Amino acid sequence: MGSNRFSPITPDDHAGSVWIATLLCLVYSVVTLALRGHLRRNMYGLDDYLALAATAAQVGEVVAVIIGLDHGLGKTQDLLRQSELSKASRATFAGQLLFIVAAATAKASTLCLMMRLFNLVGPRTGQRLQSKVLYWISLVVLVGVWLWGILSIVALAVDCSIPGFIQADTGRCSHQFLRWQLITAFDVATECILVVITVFVVWPVHLAFAMKCQVVLAFGFRLPVAMLSILHLHYVADYTSSDNPGIAIVPVIVIQQVQLCWSLISATIPNLKSFVRSFSSGFGIQLDPSLTQAYYGSGRGSGRLGRSMNAYEMGSVSGNGTAKSRSAARSYNDNTAEQFPPVPRQDPSGNKLTVMRENDSIDSGGSQDHIIRKDVQWNVHYETETDQGRV
Repeated sequence: MGSNRFSPITPDDHAGSVWIATLLCLVYSVVTLALRGHLRRNMYGLDDYLALAATAAQVGEVVAVIIGLDHGLGKTQDLLRQSELSKASRATFAGQLLFIVAAATAKASTLCLMMRLFNLVGPRTGQRLQSKVLYWISLVVLVGVWLWGILSIVALAVDCSIPGFIQADTGRCSHQFLRWQLITAFDVATECILVVITVFVVWPVHLAFAMKCQVVLAFGFRLPVAMLSILHLHYVADYTSSDNPGIAIVPVIVIQQVQLCWSLISATIPNLKSFVRSFSSGFGIQLDPSLTQAYYGSGRGSGRLGRSMNAYEMGSVSGNGTAKSRSAARSYNDNTAEQFPPVPRQDPSGNKLTVMRENDSIDSGGSQDHIIRKDVQWNVHYETETDQGRV
């Protein structure tokens, strides 16, 4: 029975573990991308295209690993011919490079998503100094992520003979542990910075503490990526000093697949509607994809950057007034009303009237994207002709 198995695990062959981790993680990543595409349909942004590119890079990395497995990756190298060892090394090296590309692209996707949700989308993000500072910090981190990806590829490739890559330091590609130390240090630092930026953005917002924790937690799912990166470095240390690197490299490849898969999943979690719709408060911040899509999808959105809308919904006014309803009151400044006149829109049923006001606040650009907007409610009171005659 054992001889009929696809990839039996033996003391000299651990390739089965790599097969399981690689294929499972690929399936999870593709399903996550499909879910993201469904949730974000008709509202795709730069972060979504970066997530697609990261998944495509992962597919290439998986193909490279599979090619390596076909040529002896995960087996005791004493049992392999030199030609097989060379082909397995080339495929594994290509997989390592694509792993870096996918990881860097997933980081960039997460950062772009944060900038979109938190309106850190341009130098004019608002009058608050903190918003401007966070915008420029986000740009610096974004540039740093791409530099990290490029320099990591250089660090892996420099002074390294590719045909002997999986022979660890016994081959002609020495100091692999030092290379990965540098790569991991910047990897962990960038993941922590992403979470810290979230904390600084959310903390001053008028939200309940539980809501703030929910927002931070949504992006805090990136922290396991940093933990997996450290665990990956631990197994790299074992692999580079092992007497049997063919077997010792297996946990390195397995953790690599899990890390990349979780990175892509955590980049999609903040897009879940349950999170997006809960990111709201009665004091000025609400993020509702359905309202945003309905407004911009109708073609009424402003075509100029730096414009957005506030929506006000008023019930129909009947003729039965009371003494308490005679007072006229509204919770908005008259000067603001004159500067930004409301735009009424009649409900098809004729029972409700929606009044929308445009403010120079959020860089929406006429998109159908999730935005954070400010809601201001007006209480409309009226006086009947009978009541006026009694005065």
